[in-house]
Amino acid sequence: MSVLLNVLLLAALFVVGLLLSVRASERTLSGLVTVLSLALAALLAVLALREGHLNRAQGALVVVAVLLGSAALALGSQQAGGLGALLGRRARPVRVQRTAPPRPPALAATVPDLHFQEYEVLDRIGVGGMGSVYRARRKLDGRIVALKVPQEKYLADSKFVKRFYREAEVLQRFSHPNIVRVYDYRMEDPEHYIAMEFLDGASLEAVLEARHLTFAESAQVLRALADALRHIHMQNVVHRDIKPANVMILKQAFVDGQLREGGVKLMDFGIAVGRVLTRLTMTGARVGTPIYMAPEQAKGQRVDARSDVYSLGLLAYEVVTGQTAFKGSYEAVVHQQVFESPKPPKQVNIEVPGRLSDLILHMIEKDPAARPGLDEVIARLDAGVLTDELFTDPVALALSVGEKRAALRLLDLQGKLRLGLRDLSSAEGGLPSLPNALAGDEEGHLYLTLLDFRQGRPGPLVRKLAPDGREVTAFGRYGLAEGELLQPVGIAASRGQVYVLDAEAHHVVVYDAQGRFVRRFGGRGEGLGRFGQPRAIAAAPDGQIYVLDSGNREVQRFTAQGEYLSRYAFRLDRGSEALRDLDGLGVDPSGAVYIVDSVARKVRKIEPDGTPGVAFGLETLVGEPEGAPWLLQISAEGQLYAVRQGGQVLRTYSAAGDLLASRDMYAPVQAMTLLTRPLPVEA
Repeated sequence: MSVLLNVLLLAALFVVGLLLSVRASERTLSGLVTVLSLALAALLAVLALREGHLNRAQGALVVVAVLLGSAALALGSQQAGGLGALLGRRARPVRVQRTAPPRPPALAATVPDLHFQEYEVLDRIGVGGMGSVYRARRKLDGRIVALKVPQEKYLADSKFVKRFYREAEVLQRFSHPNIVRVYDYRMEDPEHYIAMEFLDGASLEAVLEARHLTFAESAQVLRALADALRHIHMQNVVHRDIKPANVMILKQAFVDGQLREGGVKLMDFGIAVGRVLTRLTMTGARVGTPIYMAPEQAKGQRVDARSDVYSLGLLAYEVVTGQTAFKGSYEAVVHQQVFESPKPPKQVNIEVPGRLSDLILHMIEKDPAARPGLDEVIARLDAGVLTDELFTDPVALALSVGEKRAALRLLDLQGKLRLGLRDLSSAEGGLPSLPNALAGDEEGHLYLTLLDFRQGRPGPLVRKLAPDGREVTAFGRYGLAEGELLQPVGIAASRGQVYVLDAEAHHVVVYDAQGRFVRRFGGRGEGLGRFGQPRAIAAAPDGQIYVLDSGNREVQRFTAQGEYLSRYAFRLDRGSEALRDLDGLGVDPSGAVYIVDSVARKVRKIEPDGTPGVAFGLETLVGEPEGAPWLLQISAEGQLYAVRQGGQVLRTYSAAGDLLASRDMYAPVQAMTLLTRPLPVEA
């Protein structure tokens, strides 16, 4: 009998343990091991009983019991409740490495236990830190509404209640297709809610996570929100919390690419206030979202309609570029809002239309007085911002920058990005490597040199491009033969000839405009037509050629045929024969020569007759590469453009030597030249 009881007990323990272990093994390897171990122990117990070895059978039963407890604890560590919870064990947190933003918590599938006198709650459609939003039916007429219901624990806070119901009071004053409507609200115990227009759609924040809006869609959304803000500003209300999460894009908002009326809704007026402004806080939290907060708001200063323009500009920035203008912690973002300017949208994405980029930059000016009013924003949107203004300037700055997209780009003479000519790409139409020197000729052709050391046979190291960026010809292959190059570091074009400075061969190699080899001159040596470490080359209007030789600390002057004429050098002081280091060279259209004196940190101008001219102060900024040469270009009006090779701050000086502007290029600049552009042909 005792044997039968032991067998029955064993069978019961085995079944229970097996069920627990199987559940525990659904997600863990250890649970699977428990199942196998339990089966083995049970088998040993049965065999021991059949052989009459009760002691062995009891030992196996003890093992079964231990494994049973292990399975129960494993199950309890996987889910709330269960045997593990009853034993008071706390499940260890599991650290999950996410590759995508966490999804919002799942909403309750059942109808919540909420009862209101005038509304029947259907389901919960949204949840936040301070309350929830429910889909409800008004009993009087069956209208479907969105009920915004605060959490009960916050109702004891008078500031919270004041902020919560201010939204209803504010919204009831508006009647605009792009502003969410409020039907009614109640703020008496036991019912607290705001009954709002039910919107079937998704927040702009969710839409941006799912896809990119086209520029046409972006402009229409911006226009609708600007019109909504203009409406509330006319009633002396400032929203103060413009952000993608507070904008709703309704289902089928766009029909054939056109935004239908009311397809976009501005929501959440909980911190909207009138012109008499206070810094109302809620349960100790800061008001507003710092990523979209205006500088004056971040500093706790007076906030007005212009602050909403700024926030709307930052929202538009994110919509067209796919990234926020500022990033980081709350404190870091606030610092950026006050002291830093973001990268222009067109610099983030070269495809952003220039007029749209300019409008957004205008809206996010730090000075509120410099921002456009909403009337101007709407007028500019209506006038068209989806195409770049035709770039017809007769002269442009051509830059080679360390970006894959638009590695070769054109700027106007104010330093604003206008066109991207070529990308870094192995595909057809792309550049195999970043151009390290640029030059333009009188017809508007752009010449560039490459350091192309790909495996196999390198391609031509010199490319000639048409004004629109199309390749005209390529020449100067890698090698030691006549007309071949080793390390081109500079290029100049003058009077139908192209001069390429080869730093490794210590030669200037001359080609005609079609890329045919003409001659070469130079060689390794100590001046008088030879070079120690050649670094830059420039051509004068009369055809004379200048070569900066940093190894010999001099600039040598040659005829167009390569005959040595003279040199420029600067002594350390009057009583010394030692020479100053030189690291920059330029020639202007009048024939004046500009040389960077790295000891004095100046650009020294030498007039065409050889007399000293004005000097330009040239300080290296923190983070700029020390020892890299300066890239210099001088316009016909005498304006000097200077940037450190590998740096990204472009300085512009007047002809008198005054610093006019410093512009961030937002990428390392490798080469620069002034490019004459052909005038557009009239139709």
